[in-house]
Amino acid sequence: MTDAREPARSQPGADEAHIARYYDSNTRRFLKLGGSGEVAAIHRAIWAPGVQSRAEAFDFLNQLVANVLRPALPANVAQAHLLDLGCGVGGTATAVAQALGTQVTGVTLSQAQVALARQRAAVMGLQTQVHFALGSFAAMPALPPSHGAWAIESFVHADDAAGFFHMAAQRLTPGARLVLCDDVLNPPHDAEAQRWVARFTRGWHLNSLLSEDEIRALAANAGFRLVQVQDLSAHLRGFHPVVLWAMRVLTRVPLPWAYWDNLAGGTALQWCVKKGWTRYLALVWERE
Repeated sequence: MTDAREPARSQPGADEAHIARYYDSNTRRFLKLGGSGEVAAIHRAIWAPGVQSRAEAFDFLNQLVANVLRPALPANVAQAHLLDLGCGVGGTATAVAQALGTQVTGVTLSQAQVALARQRAAVMGLQTQVHFALGSFAAMPALPPSHGAWAIESFVHADDAAGFFHMAAQRLTPGARLVLCDDVLNPPHDAEAQRWVARFTRGWHLNSLLSEDEIRALAANAGFRLVQVQDLSAHLRGFHPVVLWAMRVLTRVPLPWAYWDNLAGGTALQWCVKKGWTRYLALVWERE
């Protein structure tokens, strides 16, 4: 049995090329089947108090990012540069750019996502304000210093969790804020919990599913001061209990389909959240 104190790791093979292929194969399905519509979100819908529609639920994290970055921006916001670490198809980058009036660069491993994100920015008339580039946390493209950054459900893909925070610190100006919205472990775990966490990490090709304490320690070591933490777990919606039971059984069967990985991992995640083995947090830091 794995020591409960050890960081959960994905199965071997979740390297950058593998993750890129996963998103290249699945992104259009995520958009078609995920229900985010014009928001173009490849992240969780948050049904917080006051949220009244699916569009608002998917837009919740976009507005959260904009609201927590706003106080730390320079006076001339038009000259400010923000960084979307794991930008998907640009839904958050374009929403934040519109809300704050800043320049935004989104970075993703997926060539398919870069193409869709650039198309989105052009259709919205934001192509001179919002830019997208192919890159990874370990090999970032050359970018101007940033006055804020966020990573929505992308940190867990980082092969080097400590390196992620040092990379962010190198690219952020003093006082800039970093927002992370992602799943975290809630240890200690028994053998059953470990099996389901492993199914989640394997299905979604994760490398850095860590506890809140571990994440906070890594961020502090890289020079970040924690500003706030929000637990959004209670605002997630999953399958109906009967459907969840059926999916838990069905997804035990390994099938060679790219989208099956997503279904298997997502089903396991819903069970982990229900059992309290994982939580979904929004954490905000400032670079000291």
